[in-house]
Amino acid sequence: LVLPFDNLKVVERRRSGDIQSSSESLQRLLGQGKQPTIVIEAKELVEIIRGAAADPNVSALYADFGEGMRYPMGYAHAEEIRDAVRVFNESHRVHRDPNVGHNSVFAMGRNSNPRPTYAFGHSFNWNEYFLASAFSYVHIQARGNLNLFGCATTNTFLRGALDKYGIKAHVFRHGEYKNAPSALINKKYSKAHLETVKSMTSSLNGTIRSCIESSRPLNFDDVMWKSIFDYGTLTSENSKEIGLVDFAPPVNPLESLLHFYKEEQNKNLKKKTTKNFVSSRAGEKDDAKKIDSTKEGGVVAKIECGEEEADAPRKKMEAKLGLHESFGKFAATQAVPLTMYKHMLNKKAKLERKHEWFDNILRRMSESSIATSAILSLLGYEPGKGPSKCEKVAIVTVEGNIGTPLSFEIVHSLRQIRKDKNVKCVVLRVDSPGGSVVSSEAILEEIKLFDKPVICSMSNAAASGGYYIAMNSEKIFAQPTTLTGSIGVFGVKIDASEWAKSYGIRGDYYPHGSHAAAMHPLAPLTPGMKENIARTVLDYYDYFKSIVAARRSLSAEEVEEVARGRVWTGEQAKEVGLVDALGGLDRAISYAKMAHMSRTARVEVEHWPKRSASLKDLMKLLVGGQSSVVGFGQALLAVTMELGGDAESASMEQFLKRLVELKFSEKPHFMLTMDEKTAIELIMSGE
Repeated sequence: LVLPFDNLKVVERRRSGDIQSSSESLQRLLGQGKQPTIVIEAKELVEIIRGAAADPNVSALYADFGEGMRYPMGYAHAEEIRDAVRVFNESHRVHRDPNVGHNSVFAMGRNSNPRPTYAFGHSFNWNEYFLASAFSYVHIQARGNLNLFGCATTNTFLRGALDKYGIKAHVFRHGEYKNAPSALINKKYSKAHLETVKSMTSSLNGTIRSCIESSRPLNFDDVMWKSIFDYGTLTSENSKEIGLVDFAPPVNPLESLLHFYKEEQNKNLKKKTTKNFVSSRAGEKDDAKKIDSTKEGGVVAKIECGEEEADAPRKKMEAKLGLHESFGKFAATQAVPLTMYKHMLNKKAKLERKHEWFDNILRRMSESSIATSAILSLLGYEPGKGPSKCEKVAIVTVEGNIGTPLSFEIVHSLRQIRKDKNVKCVVLRVDSPGGSVVSSEAILEEIKLFDKPVICSMSNAAASGGYYIAMNSEKIFAQPTTLTGSIGVFGVKIDASEWAKSYGIRGDYYPHGSHAAAMHPLAPLTPGMKENIARTVLDYYDYFKSIVAARRSLSAEEVEEVARGRVWTGEQAKEVGLVDALGGLDRAISYAKMAHMSRTARVEVEHWPKRSASLKDLMKLLVGGQSSVVGFGQALLAVTMELGGDAESASMEQFLKRLVELKFSEKPHFMLTMDEKTAIELIMSGE
């Protein structure tokens, strides 16, 4: 099974916008353009690898990283995929629970011999090697490089540009570590911001190091790791010497290996047929001892000659690539593409569901009538004794910035789930850096109406608003590399009056109250506005802390210690009591089944919100266009980019036009976000 990580885009949930455009599809049909991108959900990829682990026809996994991953993958997604690869590596063992760490202490038996897994790349960076190291063997192109520089966090500060154009961003926040608005008010890292970044990257680096060390036979201490980080780029030879890679072929050896073992298989089959023919001819003789020794010797010589001929391709391949001990267990003769194998598994699952459905119908018929049962027995059919009752686990995925559209979608899904009596448990899957206060609150309040247990599974990020919506969960699971916490609130008031004045623009307004024009970008901040926004932010912050204290069983002092807007990794969050256990989505589903499902019921897992491509999405794909609605913030950003010449004049003209046409939100911006990117996007969208 080939995993093409070089062209794989791993997402939490596939969206309608992930459909290929018509032009890209046409280029692929004509054999033009780049290799097509495969968009796949993280849970789908995990299920495929686990399916391969249970499939005796799959003899190996082969991950192709090519010249690098075109689409960076979140650390939590990488952890879940690593766990799935580990299941494949240890699929020759039987474990009590496939969702726990696969140490030998859990082994209860042995199914077969271990099957190899390979990762090949022209080069690897830190994130790519984190994933590749989970495979049994790591191969790098002979002239390739290993760039293990460690984790890095980058932040862009806009304060200097805003000052240059006379634009003020008034930020009201509670929590000195609430760094999301720092891009608007600072020119560099503040002390608190830098402290958070150092703590976060150090924790992530430590987790990745531990994962690599658990997968590779390394014996590196802190000094050795620091030497690697500080040394810079490692050549393939350097990497082999210290045990970070196993082999450095000049090209990707997969095609040559498949061809070689296909030839080997054909020759072995031919040799076996020859032996069987000779044995059958010898058995026809009444006295085997009368077989001519010269003739017998001739047969042996012929077979030995065949073995020498069979070695010729091996020697040729060895001269070309160089054989390595890692290929000793390689036995595949065909490469199965990921999409093809996914289709095979889907067909198999669909067929199993049909059989199960038919079996349930016959079982109910048999149980309702003795005569029917007797007839079915006469026909040779005995209904299975499996569970007929169906219970569901509903997984609700909250992905992206939490604004009005996402909030509406999630609330609608929760209401549909609440009506389904077969849903016994809800898993809230969160992959979000946060969003607006009111949108996060809408989701949380809807969850509070549930009389079904809710379990939270955190993905790459579940911070600020993403953490807020998890506060009614019975149990919270996070990966060690998940970014969470960020318990804090801030509000932003943009004042572009000085900028407008420099261009001869004046914005007059007549409010019927002191705050009616508060959020208009050409209205200066007044003391009354300042007091109102600061008071509201404090109220939100106090409420946020109160629900954390209540749901996490922490005192007000303990919450304040872990709050103040600070971002924690999942590993740190468990230590300070913000999450309950470390693990991915499978671990959360496993807990839901054990804690809230009947042991005799058939369990189904369904995913919400239901995805479907809208007419608008299809039109966008056909014409290749984008939405023409552009907010004030986007136009403003275009002006402040210092494009120069005609481009700057065009940007100014475009901005002035939109400035006249657009209506500005009268609501203040109060946000629960972890990072500045999310905050700016929400301001631009008017949330």
